[in-house]
Order: sequence, then C-alpha cells, then structure tokens
Amino acid sequence: MLPILCFGDICADLLIPYGAALEAQRAGKSDLPLHVQFSHGGSVANTAVTLARLGTPVLFLGTVGRDAFGSALRDGLMKEGVDASLLALKEGVTTTLVLLVLDENGERLPFAYPHTGASQHLITEDQVPPDILSKISLLHASGMTLREEPAASLQLALMARCRAAGIPVSLDVNARIEALQNETFARNMDLALDRCDILFGSALDELCPLAGETDPDAAAKKLLGRVPLVVARRGELGATVYTREGTYPCPAFSVPVQDRVGAGDVYDGAFLAARARGCSLKEANRQACAAGAWCVSHFGGRSGPTFSELRNFLFMQNSAPLF
Repeated sequence: MLPILCFGDICADLLIPYGAALEAQRAGKSDLPLHVQFSHGGSVANTAVTLARLGTPVLFLGTVGRDAFGSALRDGLMKEGVDASLLALKEGVTTTLVLLVLDENGERLPFAYPHTGASQHLITEDQVPPDILSKISLLHASGMTLREEPAASLQLALMARCRAAGIPVSLDVNARIEALQNETFARNMDLALDRCDILFGSALDELCPLAGETDPDAAAKKLLGRVPLVVARRGELGATVYTREGTYPCPAFSVPVQDRVGAGDVYDGAFLAARARGCSLKEANRQACAAGAWCVSHFGGRSGPTFSELRNFLFMQNSAPLF
C-alpha cells in the first residue's frame, strides 16, 4: 500500500489546566501537581500519527524551525512510525507554539504564536519531490494552511495535481466562522472545495458557516453539490457521512472525558485508515467515532488508539468487532 501524504500543520502544544487550577483553588488545595504539559500537536500531524498507529503507511510534509521544538516534533513523528523525510527544519523560522488553556469541562481555548508567519505557512515548493504523485495513495490536508502564503498556493496546486492524476484528496475545514470571514482564506477554501473528494468538518462550527446554513443536515447536503463525500462530526452526537447516494450516521460512544483536544484529527485518521483497508463508509464512520471517543478519554491531541486498542475498545463497548 502506498502511503497517505499528510500536508500541513505541526506544532508544539502547551496544555494549561486552568480549569483544574480553579477547582483546586476553590477547594483550598495547594499541593496538586498542576503543571503546563508539552504535547506534540498540529491537526494534520495528529491525523498522520493516528494513521500510523492504525497500521497505515503515512508520509508527512511540513515545515518547523530548526530549534528544540522543531527537532522534538520531527523525532515524535518518527517514533510513531510516520515518514518525516519531507518535514523541513528551517533556519530563521520559529516553530509554531499553541497554548491550549483547558477549562473545567476539558474544552480548549487556543492561543497561537506567532500570529502571522507561523512555520506551517512556510512550506515551499522545493519540499515537494517531482515524483510525489507516484509515491502516494491519497492526499490529506486542512484549512489551516490555506490562510497564508506560500503554503496556501502550494496546497491548492498539489490538490489540483492529485485530482487530475486520479489520487483522492481529503480536506478538513479546520476553521471557525471568524476564519471564514477572512477574504484570503474564504477564497482559498472556495477553490479547495472543488479539488477534494472528502470534506471533514465540525457540523455546527465549520460546515454550517461554510455552507451558509444553520442546520447541519442542510449544510452537508448543500456541500454535496461540490464535494462527493462530506463528513459532519457532531461531538457528543457522533458523526454522519453524507454521499449523493445515501447517508450513514453513527452515534457517539459514551466515555469519561479527559479532554477534547485532537478528537476531530483522530477521527479523520481512523476514517481514512478504515477506508484504506477497504471498509465500507458505515464501518469507517463507526471505527472513526470509536477512535474519537478513545481520544477524548485520554490526555492530549496525539492520543489516538492503536489498531489493537481500537479493537479492544469496541469489544468492551459491546460493539461489532473490527473487520
């Protein structure tokens, strides 16, 4: 099996348990180990790691700084079994940092540094091998790298090349309504919609604003006019896969929530891994919902399951086995 190419963002996540600190303060406790935790992040990088953990060959293409964070991120991908040969460590570039402030419910409020010129936007054409199309089975990218140049134009060109060559392209919107109000991003996202085969997104926060609808079902069906397959992630309500031939819903799995960082990224990876193994859309959605549930019951955005962990989780949930 040729690898899936994951193009885009990778960053250092610094998780700050602000909600837990408030609860400890209210309880009068001063001896709790409330520390900032370093975690490997980036939505597309999280998806790449999920693919690798589930046994799918994966190649990551991106940019970080030649600094301590950049080296740690590269090493982290390699340790997980991701081919990081196309991850460039560049002099004079600062690796993107994302401060994730977690509230009492595990919800995250992200603060990114730097605000502009972040490392994920500095992916350049010379990082793409001339024969890349002969080496991959699918391209996965996100809206994160459609916001600034040079990565935005490079991503759109690569998506077009893949479509022309018959290589499937998946895209995670990965942008809230405020990003869609940015003229450059909105234009690039509009172009990207006509260059992808699978569109992933949060039903309410991403697909509805993108389609100009208030109802997730109406939004997904409207987007099917441009994209053959739309996946609407609904958090605690599970996820629904929409095609022009039918709809495939799956309820969420009930788990205790540790934090919700990276759940959508893990869902994407598990869905693509299942499809790479030949699973039906219904089965791919079920496995992806299970992987997302596994993620939120663990800490950090890289907490997707291995294949054996996913199989055991489904068994414990009295769900059908993996196939």
